[in-house]
Amino acid sequence: MRLRNRRANRGLQVSVNNRRCHRYGICQAEAEEIFWLGSDGRLRYDTRPPPELHDQARMAARLCPMQAIVIEERIG
Repeated sequence: MRLRNRRANRGLQVSVNNRRCHRYGICQAEAEEIFWLGSDGRLRYDTRPPPELHDQARMAARLCPMQAIVIEERIG
């Protein structure tokens, strides 16, 4: 059981500070499988993208002009 919990804590976690986000859409352009700007103007995103999308998530965070994207690396 402990081993399963450790595995669940591994990976990358994405969060967005909505106070800082101005919804320019750069994150969506960089990582469209992680970030989506809806027609209602709301930003939606995958909080735990699969490993093959981690580099895209990191790049989207680097390119965000408002620095609203927070990436946490979790190592079990």
